[in-house]
Amino acid sequence: MDAHTLKVLEFNSIIAMLRERTACALGDEFARELEPSVDLFTIKEAQSETSEADKIIREDGNLPLGGIHDIRMQVTKSSLDAKLEPSELISIAETLLSGRRLRAFILKRAEKCPRLTRIATNIGQFQRLEDEINNAVSENGEIRSTASPELARVRSKLKTTHSRLVERLHSIIGSAEFRTIVQDPVVTQRGDRYCIPVKSEHRSQFPGIVHDSSASGATVFVEPASVVDMGNDLKELALKEQQEVEKILRRLTGMVRAASSEILITLDSLGRLDFACAKARLSGDMDASEPELNRDGRVDVRRARHPLLKGDVVPINIELGTRFKALLITGPNTGGKTVTLKTIGLVTLMAQSGLHIPALPGGEVAVFDQIYADIGDEQSIQQSLSTFSSHLTNIVKILDRAGRNSLVLLDEVGAGTDPAEGAALAQAIVDTLVDSDARTVATTHYAELKEYAFVREGVENASVEFDVQTLKPTYRLMIGVPGSSNAFAIASRLGLPDEVIHRAQDAMRGGSTSEDVLRKIEESHRVASEREQVAERASKDVETLKSLYEDQLDEIEALRREMRQQLATEIERRVRERMDDIDEIVQSLKKDSGDQKKFQQGRERFSRRVKEIRREVEEILPDLPVEKVESGVPKAGDRVKVTSFGVEGELLNNPGDGEAVVMAGSLKITVPFDQVRLVFRPKAGKKSRKQEGPSESVRIASSKAVNISPELKLIAQRAEQALMNLDKYMDDAYLAGISSVRIIHGKGTGALRMAVWDFLKNHYAVKSYRLGDADEGGAGATVVEFKDR
Repeated sequence: MDAHTLKVLEFNSIIAMLRERTACALGDEFARELEPSVDLFTIKEAQSETSEADKIIREDGNLPLGGIHDIRMQVTKSSLDAKLEPSELISIAETLLSGRRLRAFILKRAEKCPRLTRIATNIGQFQRLEDEINNAVSENGEIRSTASPELARVRSKLKTTHSRLVERLHSIIGSAEFRTIVQDPVVTQRGDRYCIPVKSEHRSQFPGIVHDSSASGATVFVEPASVVDMGNDLKELALKEQQEVEKILRRLTGMVRAASSEILITLDSLGRLDFACAKARLSGDMDASEPELNRDGRVDVRRARHPLLKGDVVPINIELGTRFKALLITGPNTGGKTVTLKTIGLVTLMAQSGLHIPALPGGEVAVFDQIYADIGDEQSIQQSLSTFSSHLTNIVKILDRAGRNSLVLLDEVGAGTDPAEGAALAQAIVDTLVDSDARTVATTHYAELKEYAFVREGVENASVEFDVQTLKPTYRLMIGVPGSSNAFAIASRLGLPDEVIHRAQDAMRGGSTSEDVLRKIEESHRVASEREQVAERASKDVETLKSLYEDQLDEIEALRREMRQQLATEIERRVRERMDDIDEIVQSLKKDSGDQKKFQQGRERFSRRVKEIRREVEEILPDLPVEKVESGVPKAGDRVKVTSFGVEGELLNNPGDGEAVVMAGSLKITVPFDQVRLVFRPKAGKKSRKQEGPSESVRIASSKAVNISPELKLIAQRAEQALMNLDKYMDDAYLAGISSVRIIHGKGTGALRMAVWDFLKNHYAVKSYRLGDADEGGAGATVVEFKDR
């Protein structure tokens, strides 16, 4: 396809839009290299792939394209006998898994997407390679101990040696001999050696090797002499571990190398499917459709829109190659003609690239061997060519190459020179193109070409509608109607004196009869078009309102069903709970029938429970014994919710009396008033509900409080996860009324302990914290005392 045409029609912008919708680099490469084809079969296949992907997206959602990486470099690297890193192996395993998942997804829908199915069948199955990689490499890129028996043995010994070393270091820190000279009771690492921070002035009293010192010089980090041998053992084991890891990586790399050719075929198929999906997404975003294709030069598209324009784009109807071979779009220089010309060109380029076109379904587009365009100001400064010369140079090339199956787009043909000569030249150019059987669309403002189009067989007039009242184009293309210049009308609207306009009209040779006729034809066409559009909009509005009404009815009915179901479920749950309570009371009454005092207590308990059930029934039934509160400001006696605790209760004081005091069951809670939200207000004359049992949320919180443990284990957790668990646990424990808890973080390097202490330092409920005593876990645990509630 002509490179100049692709440039002036901005086909690269279509490519950019397509690339934005690809899911991986493989599909992006296909989009980046897309060019219009001239082979009808190839184009139809590409269009069908787009339609099949579009159908799947609309009916089943997006294709599962996640997890696909461009691993071609890694596959090539394996073929060069280089070792693949764990992260590279993970990318390979993820891509192969994603390919297997995508293949199954498409094959399951083979009947609706036969072309995509043919592509998907080329995706290889690499289950064993996936399993080997996943069994050897963890998600975070570490080699698993289960990758080989030798690695498991080395790591087990490494763990044992490390534990002995750390235990020995902690015993040194806790010994009476060194307790006073240790700067901080923690074990730190300097390089690959484990050290104890020692006060500088006591260095001579602590035998060992100094590996580092603090910036202030107050602390030196010493590896005790008694653990040097264990440190050396640890280093040797770490070296063996690394050697075994290398062996495992080379084994996995060899497996990738053995399957490299099949993997590359799979990657090509994944890229093609991603590309097809991107074309379908672009089609959906443009509200586009698959066109019918032909090799006869016929273009018949309804309500086509320029694909690069944003907002409310005015659609046009395009017709060419059936009743006429050339279309002359005339009228003033208002901008609409060039947009129309580019729309025709881009729609054709998109169709020949296998892309759906932004137009109504059923449109027909010809497949041209070449598309030529001469659009815009292409003056060449370097060649010292005028705008006219530059255009003419381009047109000479077009006339030399254009033939039977070509589409030629000419913007302001013949412009830039003497009007009479320019009009004659434009007419000759169009004549030559029509004689060569090329399909031509040209724009011009020469009046002579309007008359030419009336008398020349195979040429048709067209115009872009112009509103004289607003002095703006409507951008609607009117085929069969030449465009009037509207120069006098525009001049009058802009304030040019009537006398000047009349003189201009008198000066026109032959009078203004032909221009008046053109203007009347255009006005009649405009009025008819407006009436057609009003009727079409009214029909659409009726359909929209009908659809909206039906949707709302469906939503209301669904909501009613859901509410009835929820109410029935809630009633059933409460009835079941209350019947269990009553059964228990009845059994107690039977059991205690001989004991008058207990029997009387049971009767009172039964009576209270019945009253509670009656109150709950009142809450569930439609005529609630409460009134809806329009004002959101709570006051004493109202039922409120404490948002910070998620519980409900009765407000005991009014705003302005300090903090809000809420009685939630047997708990009295004091919080700021901005944490209290009104639930409902009892009707006048009704008693407050101070005696009613705790709400559902309070009972849940109470149950949670009863079951909370006085200790929390954070061992082996990452710092971020450990702090999230600690934060939730501290709130629960404090709300439950526990006076102290124990946080078990282990000894290790001391990093987790320091993170826990930093958190406790700023916690609102913490009164104090300390390391555990010997019977509380020692340096491996922290004991926390809560503030009084």
